[in-house]
Amino acid sequence: MPYIIDATSLALELLAETLPFMILGVILAELIIALSIVDKLAFLAIPIAGFAHLRSECGVSFMTAFLSATSANAMLADYYNKKLLGKTELFIASLMNSFPVIVMHWRYLLPTLIPLLGAVGIIYFGILMLIGLIKTFIIMLAGKLLLPKRFCTVDTKIREMLPLRDALKSSIQGSKGTIKRIVSTTVPMMFLTAFLIKAGTFDILANYLSNASIHLPIPASGVGIIAAQSANGVAAYTVASGLLSAGELSTKEIILTLLFGDVLTSITTSMRYYVPYYVGIFGPGIGIQMMFLATLIRNIIIILFILVLI
Repeated sequence: MPYIIDATSLALELLAETLPFMILGVILAELIIALSIVDKLAFLAIPIAGFAHLRSECGVSFMTAFLSATSANAMLADYYNKKLLGKTELFIASLMNSFPVIVMHWRYLLPTLIPLLGAVGIIYFGILMLIGLIKTFIIMLAGKLLLPKRFCTVDTKIREMLPLRDALKSSIQGSKGTIKRIVSTTVPMMFLTAFLIKAGTFDILANYLSNASIHLPIPASGVGIIAAQSANGVAAYTVASGLLSAGELSTKEIILTLLFGDVLTSITTSMRYYVPYYVGIFGPGIGIQMMFLATLIRNIIIILFILVLI
């Protein structure tokens, strides 16, 4: 009984931290459309969409991701549900949206990385940005090869912008179907995640990953960083800071260890956070496929970076 109560409490806590922002993101996406912002920004989206053979709306979604990843992906889900996008175009457009998300992580990463790791933190952050850029370029190249070429043009007849009150009312009304789908999938997925956490599933995985890290070409003291990374990034950066200050690990060894940790902990990170997120927006089938593909491509690029550094 205490296990069920603890898991339920954790699920409600996780939902309180994520679900309201997902719902607001969906409404914001509809508001952007209702205010004709998509029409006004279409000309900026053409170079992005044109290279990847995407529709200009996908380019607008890419730029929207710099403000809200949930809004950007909700736009794509809406286009897909309305049959405006095919599955391949949906995957490519959504995977491209991950780069703006990484870029905007500076608001959370740099205030932690710089005080703890100084120049090493800046280098590590720069590598993460470069990995994201390479991933995005690969996705855009895939779009160029897999999608038929289309000539993106701007409709000069921009729709009349609704008054803010009417636009907000329209966006809330238009969001109801998407919000209902998100709630119906996210809530059970979050409860399942919480029960797995309380059952110790993720702790077992974390211990397994920590043990596996012993066999990697990193210093023995680096295992502590990866073990901490299984919990959260701040814990890992704190451990790394102590080892760097004590002279136990060099700059290169810290970066290598953190990159190895990113790959090893991607399994638990995906199950904890990305599965509920992607499933909530795109549904179980597409959501899990998209999460798996995004994680796989990123890990392959990180591994190549590791090999270069080694």
